[in-house]
Amino acid sequence: MRKFFYLFVFILMAGMIFTGVGNASAKSDPPRIILYTYYRQMGWGDRVQIGSVDENGTVRFLSGNDGDLKWPYKPEEQLEYISQFEKFETTGEIDHNTLFAMKSLVYDVEDQGSTSTPAANDAGTERSYAIRYSKEGDPTFILLGMSGDDFFENTDPNAQALYLRLRQLFPKVTTYAYDTIGMGPKGFTPVPLADFIEINPYTLTNAKVEKINNDCEEGPIPVEMTDEDIADLISLIQNGTVTGKADCIFSTGGWYSYYISDANGNWLGHIDLEDGLLLRNDGHYFIEMKK
Repeated sequence: MRKFFYLFVFILMAGMIFTGVGNASAKSDPPRIILYTYYRQMGWGDRVQIGSVDENGTVRFLSGNDGDLKWPYKPEEQLEYISQFEKFETTGEIDHNTLFAMKSLVYDVEDQGSTSTPAANDAGTERSYAIRYSKEGDPTFILLGMSGDDFFENTDPNAQALYLRLRQLFPKVTTYAYDTIGMGPKGFTPVPLADFIEINPYTLTNAKVEKINNDCEEGPIPVEMTDEDIADLISLIQNGTVTGKADCIFSTGGWYSYYISDANGNWLGHIDLEDGLLLRNDGHYFIEMKK
């Protein structure tokens, strides 16, 4: 009986050891880069600034002389360079919800830009990329925007949202070519909410609204609306502006649908809202009210 006990202990210990080895091996794989941006100036100076975001939400930054850092030119070589994390300074961590939204944008982003065009002389080069990986781990680079000596704008709303986030995370990288020279991509063009959801704002006087809570377990649940609630919704549609893409996430439940008709019961349109965001088939959009 004691032999069986020792055999059991040996098997248990061996399993723990190999499990630990397996976990250590898995942890040794470096996190993959999903976004990066850089600015290189060689015309009247010698500097390069690089910012990156990995799949865990770690934000890193590197700045120095281009001659010392030897920043490569090809995206594939740049990705390999950025993966050498010891060269970079960790400047922050992106929270889970924001990172989830950013990953959804990276997953759906498309290259909808035109060819690059000359924009200035000796302004340097700023480029920003999103990186998507195949099942085999092969990277696909999507150019989000370019400023400086050359101009390029990816007009996909997902690309515009990611480019804006990179500008917010790494102002030192993007400020000179974008702000000083004014040669950067213009970004998402604000659109009146009524136009975006195709509702004529002038038809909303005395409108009737049916509100539905789309519960993930119980399904559609009618919700009563007060006159004040209806007035607030109509004001949002008439005065709200869609300012850009928030994510590519479509909720499985918990959003509110508003079905709008005129005083005679004629259909005018509908709007879906969740947590202050406009919900569409391709994800959420930010809404701002006119000041």
